[in-house]
Amino acid sequence: MGLKTKLDNLKITTCCPSCGSIRVGEKWPAHRISLEKSIFWCSNCGFGWQHPLPSQKEIRDYYERFTAYNIHGANEKEKSAIKRIRRINKLMPNRGHLLDIGSGLGYFLKIAQKDGWKVSGFEPQKSAALFCQDHLGINVYADSIQNLILESKTFDVVTLWDVWEHVHDPLQFLDQCMSLLSPGGLMAMAIPNASGLPAKIFKGQWRYVMKTHLNYFTLPYIHRIFSEKGLEIKQICHTIKIQSLLQGFASWLPFQVGTENIIRIGRRGSVEYDRPEQAKTEGQLEKSPALVNLFAFVRAICLEINLTPIPGSLGDLMELYCLKDLRE
Repeated sequence: MGLKTKLDNLKITTCCPSCGSIRVGEKWPAHRISLEKSIFWCSNCGFGWQHPLPSQKEIRDYYERFTAYNIHGANEKEKSAIKRIRRINKLMPNRGHLLDIGSGLGYFLKIAQKDGWKVSGFEPQKSAALFCQDHLGINVYADSIQNLILESKTFDVVTLWDVWEHVHDPLQFLDQCMSLLSPGGLMAMAIPNASGLPAKIFKGQWRYVMKTHLNYFTLPYIHRIFSEKGLEIKQICHTIKIQSLLQGFASWLPFQVGTENIIRIGRRGSVEYDRPEQAKTEGQLEKSPALVNLFAFVRAICLEINLTPIPGSLGDLMELYCLKDLRE
């Protein structure tokens, strides 16, 4: 094999999805995903990505194996949505058209519509989109944004809650989302903070290192890219998740702990269907309602902690509220 062929293969396997550089710096073993996976960090731009990247078909097939589900109960998702709408309203007091990309089961759209916004959404998982249409009566397209043609600059607000880390071409995807946003419009998103304290401590054992998380963003990277794209960050809300700390510290133990089952304990109002792990957890506790109530109480406290903004930028999830340049 010649030198050129070797270099071509190297670019194919390790090329940064953000800037195209082959300068890989730090590597996190991502054994939470598989023994063959790592998180590569670009020495040139500071972007992180799952290596090797799964194909789009692999990710699509992974999602299609499940019917509509959510790891939280409906009431928990609605609490989060209410806080997010309040932040949006402070920056965009005039209700207009709001597009939610990656709508999931539609709880954010439900709250936004109730608050007076004209809402629509995209959700590539068909069962989740159908749930929005059938149970909430909200127009959600059962497809990805890449496959649909919409008139540009038609939305006052575009939201991406826990979406950007899942896409294969993050900068092209961001450009597509921005093209739908009116000049002076607001883009709001939530993404894991790979420069936060939990990520720095746990690295490849950090909870947000997941099979479907292809991209890893640090705050310095976000500031630079958004500035280049004409997005002015007006507010950043940092939070730290109890389940992330639980998962991380459990990874240090010499034995395996079923943290996902622990996280499910005490959940109420969940819309998970056909999930064997949920049924197993409920079955273990169904004979002890007092214990279920105790765990529900603890879970409620943890939820309030999860939703409470913390000072500084050391959390493991960040919400960004950004205005698009008026000159666009």
